[in-house]
Amino acid sequence: MTWVDLTEAFVLAAMPTEIRPAYDAWIVSNPAKADRLGEIVASVVADFRTGLAANPTMVMDDETDTLPERCVQHALTAVFYHLTLEMGLSVNMSAQTAFINAETYLRGLYTSDAVVDRASIGDSPSYNPDVERAARSLALA
Repeated sequence: MTWVDLTEAFVLAAMPTEIRPAYDAWIVSNPAKADRLGEIVASVVADFRTGLAANPTMVMDDETDTLPERCVQHALTAVFYHLTLEMGLSVNMSAQTAFINAETYLRGLYTSDAVVDRASIGDSPSYNPDVERAARSLALA
């Protein structure tokens, strides 16, 4: 499984073009908020990692700012949603729906014991052809 460093720099690089200018202006007009994006990112990553760690089949990465690649888009959605609200921008129905979907995914992590990392269980289907009998016979009655 590929783990991604979900840091403030990663989020800034992935920030949608409609949010970035507003974010830059917000930071200029509110210099005390310069660290706020990093705090939001850390909080979202911690929430996702806690959900992942609740799964007994999950093998966690040792780096505390990483998430499995399959969680990144959901985490980014949550970060952008919280940041948008904090900046006082309006949230449209698409952003609200995306956030609800990301939250649903996150809450599913807390309650799932599904195997997230296929590499930990091997190939699927998980049968071994060596268990078949060496010779087959047809019994006639």
